[in-house]
Amino acid sequence: MFLSQLPWGELDKEETILRDHPLGGIGCNQHEEFCRDDPDWYGGRVHFIARLQRDSENRLGLELDRPVLGTSNRFARRFGSRRFIRVRIPQDFLMHSKSEDELLNYFKRPFVVGSAVFRAFYAKESNVFLFRTNEEVVRDPKAENLRVVQPAPGSLAEHSYMYLIEWHNSLKLNSEQTMVKWAARFALGLSNSVPGVRLRAANVRYADDIICDAFNGVGKPPSNMQMTDGCGFANRALTRALEAKFPHWREEPTAFQTRIGGAKGLQCVYHDLTPAEEEEPIVWLRPSQIKIKHSAHALPDCILHEDADPALLTIDVLRTSRMNTPARLAIETITNLAENGVPYSYFVSLFKMRLEERLDRLLAFDDGDPKSMLRLWNAIAREGAVINARMTREAAGIARAAGLTSRDYEDELEDEDEDGLDGLDKALREQSSAWWEDPISGCPSGLEETCLTMLDAGFTPQTCPVLRAKLMEVAKKVVTTFRTRYRTAVPMSCSAFIVPDPYGVLGPNEIHVKCSRGEFLDHKGRQTDIVLGDVLVTRHPCKVPSDVQKVKAVFHEKLRHYHNVIVVSTKNHLYRGKQLDRHLASLTGGGDYDGDTMEVFWDPDLVRYFKEPDPRKFAVEPPRVQECLVKNTETVASFLSRVPTSDAGEGMEYKISAMQDYLLGALKGSAYVSTYSIWWEKSTYKLGYSHDETIFLAYMFCAILDGSKTGVTVDPAAFKEHKAKWASGRLNWKDPDYDGMLVKRESGLGKFIMDALSSQVHSICEKERVRIDAHLGPLEGSAVKLDEDLARPYLLAKQHAQSLRDEGQPAKWDELRRIERHVEGIYAKALGAKNGSAAGGGTKSPFTEMPIEKRQDILREQSKEFHAGPADLRCFDDPTAIKASYAYYYDYGRHKRRWSRFPWNVAMRALCEIKAKACGSSKTLSGEFYPWMAISPIYLR
Repeated sequence: MFLSQLPWGELDKEETILRDHPLGGIGCNQHEEFCRDDPDWYGGRVHFIARLQRDSENRLGLELDRPVLGTSNRFARRFGSRRFIRVRIPQDFLMHSKSEDELLNYFKRPFVVGSAVFRAFYAKESNVFLFRTNEEVVRDPKAENLRVVQPAPGSLAEHSYMYLIEWHNSLKLNSEQTMVKWAARFALGLSNSVPGVRLRAANVRYADDIICDAFNGVGKPPSNMQMTDGCGFANRALTRALEAKFPHWREEPTAFQTRIGGAKGLQCVYHDLTPAEEEEPIVWLRPSQIKIKHSAHALPDCILHEDADPALLTIDVLRTSRMNTPARLAIETITNLAENGVPYSYFVSLFKMRLEERLDRLLAFDDGDPKSMLRLWNAIAREGAVINARMTREAAGIARAAGLTSRDYEDELEDEDEDGLDGLDKALREQSSAWWEDPISGCPSGLEETCLTMLDAGFTPQTCPVLRAKLMEVAKKVVTTFRTRYRTAVPMSCSAFIVPDPYGVLGPNEIHVKCSRGEFLDHKGRQTDIVLGDVLVTRHPCKVPSDVQKVKAVFHEKLRHYHNVIVVSTKNHLYRGKQLDRHLASLTGGGDYDGDTMEVFWDPDLVRYFKEPDPRKFAVEPPRVQECLVKNTETVASFLSRVPTSDAGEGMEYKISAMQDYLLGALKGSAYVSTYSIWWEKSTYKLGYSHDETIFLAYMFCAILDGSKTGVTVDPAAFKEHKAKWASGRLNWKDPDYDGMLVKRESGLGKFIMDALSSQVHSICEKERVRIDAHLGPLEGSAVKLDEDLARPYLLAKQHAQSLRDEGQPAKWDELRRIERHVEGIYAKALGAKNGSAAGGGTKSPFTEMPIEKRQDILREQSKEFHAGPADLRCFDDPTAIKASYAYYYDYGRHKRRWSRFPWNVAMRALCEIKAKACGSSKTLSGEFYPWMAISPIYLR
């Protein structure tokens, strides 16, 4: 692991600063002495992780993993990394617990780690978060076991459990909340974020939400009538300050997702403020954004006090606005479009065209074209998003806020993971040392990066069997993704944050879509920065017919500076001239404006066939849904009235336990979300997309998805009934090899889009596999010629050593023989480690099935041993090239196919240096420069 990725130095630095400056980790301390050498430093980046396991007697227990360096959140910055542990829960534990309360009861107990006491304070998805309290561990002399007790008076080393609770979300100040929503707000303190700018309390200001004209004014407006739900605004002084703070941002942002005080959501820049309002950074928060009150005053009078904790006055940045183009179709979107009139042939043609385009770039290399290898290098770099992946690893901790994280198209809900909690493991995995190149051998971890390293050293797939095999894997990976994920790009499309019209200039059913870099394609294939005309918009989840809406994209001069976002009208949305009394985002998967993304499609072949479904029928939750749900409506006020007021002894234990019933509520019924999504798929197939049962299951899914915020759970009797109806059977298009009971489609519905698409895509993919095999079939046996460039250093050394030996000077010959025996010994060990997979060159073996971290540990141990010996060589100034050359030469002569991956695994850098020098003029690059080198597209034209 690179030293920069080890957590210990960072942890020591954080502890040293926090010891003398308890608020030193929250960021924005550039003027403090302890940040003199690193003005942008902030704490909370060391992750302590544990895994929930069962022992041989089926008892639950925690196993600690090694700490890792990664992302940060407000809690960890404010209190320190060492005070938090994240426990990962395997999915099958959530699905198959002994009882509904098994996990909840387990995590309500205190956990002792060494002499420290931790308690669980929040759960979401498959994560439980523990906080180190000030409680102490004593041994009971009578029972001979450990007891957790309250600290001695005056103990200030740690904070109490209730201190964390009250600091973040005071029960008394937020007594009007329901307990379920009170508990859900702890996600705000755990959001994957980066400190941006510290504000004065007076500059955290209030702005009213825009409410639909149809609202009758009684009670709180429903979210679908809050036309600015979740989006406030900021001045340019703030956006410029943030742009200066984050050099990875390409430009000043139009909007950014943030946490400040007890508020969450988007802040959109406002351009027409007075000079006085631009003197200092300012945000205006709307009531729909403020989830936690930190003041007893009314919100318009005071959001945060002047003496508020600096952590609450700090803008925590989650993500910034960016335009992704093109957007990609997902299965749910394909189903919706097809059911609403788009011909099946459109999707088949699109898949075929996109797959051929991507493979053409990987297979179209020619010996006679001097730019052929450069084009191939560029194609592989794009296919694997290599440069972006390198930047993500390098910018450990800020990748998400900096807009560097690659979009995971396998997960349709990733853009809606606003807190970044669902993606914590992915974020840490991307920064794991297993994804960096081996610092000793120089061998990259990723498949595409390995191909690039070999290509730019001078190897070609025509003559190098290893590069050829890896390029074939890259090409087949493209085919496999198309075959199994059904994700493909649409030429004229994009996705970005949705923001409400800041000036109210857009009419009903109008949107404004502008890109800062002219990356859109218009109907005639020309590049442009604006989208005009009829478009389709949607977001995920997309489960009912009305989740795709047809609207008109327009340009308005007042919005000319609003780029890389999708500006949506704040007017009442219409259907055939009739007001729907709600905003557009609410019609697309129940969205709002707190950081949701929307996809826009303007391909005429897609838009012209789309038939608008009636949202009055499909965008309304069926009454039956509420009949199947159980809702906990207890308020914080009623909770406080029933728990003891004592902060000591059994009273405190009861209070903590009662709070944990809510804080850890996600441990109960969290598996229902995916269950109802699967049942919805089955109903879509069997009964039809617009069938009442399908619509019902779609809204059940949505209700459970938001259950942790709304307090709803599925009634056990209703779940049992639904399970009996939908649990059995599988979908043939999803599991073509399954030989059990399949869900049958009712007659009269016609062929389902995914049946048609899966068979067509399967046929297309099989043809492309044949094309790949024809272009990149393996070089074996006599077809593999000895690479004389790679063999030359060893053969010349052998020739010279032999001549010296014949002259009576055997020292060099003896040392060369030691090098040979050393290489041969490592080679034999590699064979054993791969369980018969000939030095890594064979077909799938147990080694290839290992997790990447374990595989990389084995390979790096081999390269370390390879480069460590033999010791005390005196006749070779630098034996590395000789060892690498002999590793290649020995493998060529010994392996039945005349090649394996062994030489490259242990000596990639040395072999590439040998090849580059042999090819003629070469240039040595520092490791600090090489990862950021790219080929200009202009040169490749």
